[in-house]
Amino acid sequence: MKTPTRVLWIVNIVLPAVATELGLDKTPFGGWLTLMTDRLAMRDDFRIGVAMRAPVKTLTRIEKNGIVYYAMPQSASDSFDVDDATVAGVLSDFAPDLLHAEGSEMAYTRRFFHAWSGPRLLSLQGVINGNRDYNLGRLPLLSMLNPLRPKTALTAVALMANHALRFLPRLKAERETIQLADHIMGRTTWDRAHAWAINPRATYHHCSRILRDAFYDAAWDRSSHEPHSIFVGNAAQPRKGTHVMIEAVRLLRRAYPDIRLYMAGESPQTGSSFKRQIGYPAYVCDLIDRYGLKDCVTFTGLLDEQGMVRRMEQSHVFVMSSIIENSPNTLGEAMMVGTPSVSAFTGGVPSMACDEVDVLMYRADDPAMLAMQIKRLFDDPALCGRLSASARERARQTHDPEANVQALVDAYGRISVPDQEVSP
Repeated sequence: MKTPTRVLWIVNIVLPAVATELGLDKTPFGGWLTLMTDRLAMRDDFRIGVAMRAPVKTLTRIEKNGIVYYAMPQSASDSFDVDDATVAGVLSDFAPDLLHAEGSEMAYTRRFFHAWSGPRLLSLQGVINGNRDYNLGRLPLLSMLNPLRPKTALTAVALMANHALRFLPRLKAERETIQLADHIMGRTTWDRAHAWAINPRATYHHCSRILRDAFYDAAWDRSSHEPHSIFVGNAAQPRKGTHVMIEAVRLLRRAYPDIRLYMAGESPQTGSSFKRQIGYPAYVCDLIDRYGLKDCVTFTGLLDEQGMVRRMEQSHVFVMSSIIENSPNTLGEAMMVGTPSVSAFTGGVPSMACDEVDVLMYRADDPAMLAMQIKRLFDDPALCGRLSASARERARQTHDPEANVQALVDAYGRISVPDQEVSP
């Protein structure tokens, strides 16, 4: 019998599968990581390890359901890093044949790549070097520096300082990580382009994501949704385009006084953190207040898997409003549910959906075009039904669990047999 290939995954969150054993709360993030590693662990030809940074004091090893999990203590100087001794301990204990890192941003990914001489596969989540010109969401920062609106001016200064001091330094580190990879895995033409621009020698492999289980069985029903309701999946950062969405709602409210905007996440008006007081959340609140939209905007709080499904089933329209994205999971989830969707034409979205066939698209910083696309769906049940059916069919192909697991297994096979031809 062939010896199983030992694959060590490097991930940037604590997976829910072992959160309880580590004394941590489970989060709704990273479900696709769990789904993929669980399916690989069921195969006889692979032995799977998962290394995660975690708020633990010592390196902790947990074996569960055929997977070896390593909870790595975070560095005292940088919670997004671990020390070299921890990296060496994990590599020595698991003895991988292949290193598979998820995400290009974290410092400890570079540590593992530097310490490992075998094949290095990097799966791209986003590419922050590709986000550089869009990270501030195309906000009108100069006009926000208005002394008559001191809070808005302070927000602009805070955003520019954060961009200069925290975001820009990460670009060099990400480029180094991508350059260290022998193989790169992505899902869109956009991430392939940016990976090639940074590391043209790396071999590119395509593999789409598996969605969380509940979305495969959910179905939007045109007869049971809340009329004139919109759902947005994330409002945390300028590049998520919430300000464009709010501008669009302001325009739409003239024709639809009952319009409702639901945004996943905690309200920016809750909490007392410095970021909430002068950061992007403060700007979002200011816009809502300025346009008199408080009575039609609802922050849903953090939604788990079932909560996201219910919100998508109940909404008239889903909007992916980001100024830049690679392959937004929430858009894939909305398409799987069949919620009629409007999406910014940006980043890797054109690899996920076709304009006027699966979704309606708009230029990412154009609130009038966004409002018009939403209006078309509000006014045309037949268009909603056509897009819903087409999107579900497209999503079932893109996010087919068996096909995506096989694509990953095939990539592993090509990596371990380097003389085998790789399809372009």
